[in-house]
Amino acid sequence: MQSVRTSSGMFEPDVDSRLVSISREDVNFHPHSFADDSGRLFRWKGDLYRAISSQWADFFEGLVRDGTLLQLVERGLLIETTPTDLKLEGYAMVVKHRSIPFVSYPHEWSAVMLRDASVAIIDLAIEVTQRDLALKDGHPWNILFDAYTPIWVDLTSITPPEHVTGWRPYDSFCRFCYYPLILMTHGHERIARALIPEYNGVQRSELIALMRSTVASRFIFHKLLSRGLNFGRSSLKGKSSGSGSPLALLKQAKRDLESISLPAYEDKQQEARREHVRLLSASGETPQQRTLRGILTQLHPDAVLDLSRGETWTSILPATMGFYVVSAEADPARATTLYKVARENRLRILTLIIDFIKPTPSVGYSNHYSISAAERLKCDFVVALGLAHRAALENYLTFDLIAEGLSSFSKRWLLVDFVTKQNNGASNVTGFDSHQLPGFIAALRKQFSDVRVVSSGAGPEWWLLCEK
Repeated sequence: MQSVRTSSGMFEPDVDSRLVSISREDVNFHPHSFADDSGRLFRWKGDLYRAISSQWADFFEGLVRDGTLLQLVERGLLIETTPTDLKLEGYAMVVKHRSIPFVSYPHEWSAVMLRDASVAIIDLAIEVTQRDLALKDGHPWNILFDAYTPIWVDLTSITPPEHVTGWRPYDSFCRFCYYPLILMTHGHERIARALIPEYNGVQRSELIALMRSTVASRFIFHKLLSRGLNFGRSSLKGKSSGSGSPLALLKQAKRDLESISLPAYEDKQQEARREHVRLLSASGETPQQRTLRGILTQLHPDAVLDLSRGETWTSILPATMGFYVVSAEADPARATTLYKVARENRLRILTLIIDFIKPTPSVGYSNHYSISAAERLKCDFVVALGLAHRAALENYLTFDLIAEGLSSFSKRWLLVDFVTKQNNGASNVTGFDSHQLPGFIAALRKQFSDVRVVSSGAGPEWWLLCEK
C-alpha cells in the first residue's frame, strides 16, 4: 500500500495505487551506498531514489503516516523526501529524494562550513530525540551543501529509540567534527583537513599530541574529554532526565560548537562584500567584469565552476546573475570569505577548498570511498582567470597538463586567461613571454574544438574562450 499527500500536507494511504516494478538492471546504485542494511540509494531515469529493505519498511511508512518525515523536511533538517509507487526487486519500499546539484566532502569545506554542518547534525539529533527517535550516525559524510545550506541526506540514519541516555554516535561526531574544528581553531587546519578523510578521522590521541603547546589549548581539551566521559557514564547509568539526558548532552554539544572561535578573515570579507555591492550596479563594473557578464549572458550555462585565483568577483558576478556557482579554491581565506558572503546575501555559491593542481581523487573500489572532484564538479562553463600562469610558473605544469586538467572539469565551455610579462618601471606582472601564446592555444585545441581570443580590456591579459 502506497501513500499520497493530501491537501493538508499529510501523507495518507492510497488503496488504488499500483506498484510499478523496476529491475535492478535498470538502476544505477550509488557507489557510497552499500553498507547500510536498511536501504540503498540508486538513480533511475535521472532521479535519485532510496530503496528501503523489508525489515525497515513499516518503520519508515510510519514516519510518513504520522507526518514526522514531512515535518523534518519542512524544518530543513532532512533532504526533501517523498514516497513513490515504485518497487525495486529485493526491497519493500522506495522513496524519492531531491538531488543536491553537486556533491562535496567534509575535507573540502572551510572551517565555518564544517561547523555549520556539525550544528546541522546536532539540530537533527535534538529533533529526533524529542520525537522519541534516534540518529544512529554522527559524522558529516551524511551532510551535503546546497550552495551555502547544509542538509542531512541519509534518511535511514533515523531509527527507533535506543533507550540509552548517551548519544551513541558521539565518538564519530568528535573524530570527524569536533576534534577537526578544535585543530583548525589552533592553527592546524592543514593537518585536520588531511585527517578528516581517513577512516578513523582525527583520533583523540592525535588531538592530544597536537594540543600540548599552550595552556589555553590544554584547558579546552580538558573540557572536551570531560564531556565525552559524561556521555559514557550517562549511558552506563541509564539516566533518562536531568543534565545527563541525551537532550541535555546534545544541547551542550551545540553550545560548545557555537562557542568555537574560527578564523574570520575579516579583511577579505569586507573586500568581497564591497565587490558584491559594486556588481549589483552595472556602472561599477570593470571591463573584465563586463566581458564575463556578456559571455555568460550569451552562453547561459546551467552552472559555472570557478577555478580562478585572486579576487572573489569571478564567483560573485555569475551568482548575482542567477547562475549556480561552484568555487574551487586552494586558499581557505578565499573559500571562507565567499561562503560567508554567499550566506549573507543568499547567493547560490558552493565554496570548496580544492587545489586544481591535486584535486580530490577517486578513492576505493568503484569510487566507493570518494568520487573524483573532476567527476562530481564538472560544469557547463568553467572560468579560470589567474590560474594558468600560476600553475605553469609556480607548479611547473606544462601547457598540455593545464589544458587537460581544465578540460576534465568542463562539459562544454572554458574561459581562461594568458598573462604576458609587462615591465613598466616599478610594475612587473609575472606571466609568460608573448611568443608562448600560440603554444598555449595549441594545447587547448587538443581538448577543445574551438579556441578563440576574446577581449578582456586589461593590458597584458589575453582571454581565451574554448568550446568542446
